[in-house]
Amino acid sequence: MSNIHLIKLVVGVESLDAFAELQQAQRFDYEGRPANVIWTRHKPKQADDLINGGSVYRVIKNKICCRQRILGFEEAQHPTKGKMCLIVVDAEIMQTLSKPKRPFQGWRYLKPAQVPRDKGVFLAGGDRPPEDMESDLRAAGLL
Repeated sequence: MSNIHLIKLVVGVESLDAFAELQQAQRFDYEGRPANVIWTRHKPKQADDLINGGSVYRVIKNKICCRQRILGFEEAQHPTKGKMCLIVVDAEIMQTLSKPKRPFQGWRYLKPAQVPRDKGVFLAGGDRPPEDMESDLRAAGLL
């Protein structure tokens, strides 16, 4: 299991449902399995460690809310930005307990002690309370 993970903001998305919908539309086949990509300027120096059990934790509206397992890294030519790194992630979205996170640029390493616990595979449109209400219910000990 990896000792490190990545964390990255999801910009321009209002909810985990909207993120899942966007991911579904951009899904492709990577070595025989469904995957998505994250475009970034630089390949992480610890890429080999990340492939062995690492995930990308995603921040939506200032909260860590999900993760996707890292499958690999590829180089690609972006039409306007030149040479870039593609972080290839599993298409399955694992929802996590919501955890506040301030905005930052790019991606950052995330140590295992900093990651929120998993809630289970995210199913778009599932029967659950809104994210804000969920954190209040959890704080009150009702979830």
